[in-house]
Amino acid sequence: MTARSVVDADGRTWVCEPESAAGSTEGQDVRLLCTTASVAGPVRLTVGWQWTKMADNGLARMIAAASPAPRKKQ
Repeated sequence: MTARSVVDADGRTWVCEPESAAGSTEGQDVRLLCTTASVAGPVRLTVGWQWTKMADNGLARMIAAASPAPRKKQ
């Protein structure tokens, strides 16, 4: 299983891993679980099977667009 870290425009570091242990099969979309400390739950995304070759900025923008508002600091 491949994991990847990206930083979004707000400076949050996201760690993304495929949802299934099978990883990416050529030609099939991949469901990712992406987590960061400032967001309570994981963000789920569906991306192309070559997601590991996607530009960091592009992946980070997709995650930020799908993420809920960050958890408030206490």
